[in-house]
Amino acid sequence: EIEDIDSEPANGKEEEDDIDIEKIKVKYFDLSLKKWVTESIVTYNGKTTVTKTGHTGDENPEAPAKVELKSKDISKTSVKFKFNIKVTNEGEIAGYAKELIDYIPEGLKFVQADNPNWREEDGKVLTNQLKDTLLQPGESATVEIILTWINGKDNLGLKTNWAEIYEDYNEYDSPDIDSTPGNKIENEDDIDQA
Repeated sequence: EIEDIDSEPANGKEEEDDIDIEKIKVKYFDLSLKKWVTESIVTYNGKTTVTKTGHTGDENPEAPAKVELKSKDISKTSVKFKFNIKVTNEGEIAGYAKELIDYIPEGLKFVQADNPNWREEDGKVLTNQLKDTLLQPGESATVEIILTWINGKDNLGLKTNWAEIYEDYNEYDSPDIDSTPGNKIENEDDIDQA
């Protein structure tokens, strides 16, 4: 029975040579989404006026895009709003925003001809424009959607339009650390409004 010369088994003393540690770091997956109005497009009597908002998506709060119309011109005017939707990888794992969804509010409508990269499916408006865009940590990608105001004297006031990451993916099948795609919970970072 000879004892170890410089350590005692199972005593938990880190300074002895019969114990060693190895550190690991578990990386996390985190995609975020921002949405903002980039311009309003007003057509009256065949003349189109485009007004850029100057917004970048980083305003907090973001000022509403405002269009003023005379009541006598409402029926003769077309108003469209162009939105940017930016997905950013805020995590440590590369991944994809496979599908984005836009929750169109009452008073606005989706016109397919204005949005060739979007589709209407089962009452949802979706795009998979970024499905093959691998976002490395820190990288972003942006898509656009144009929505049309439904003309009417009773359809005035503030309209709030939400967009969300509907499906994401990474090679480790790691869930997003702080949000769940497509659940329409407004305080998560994978959903935003303009």
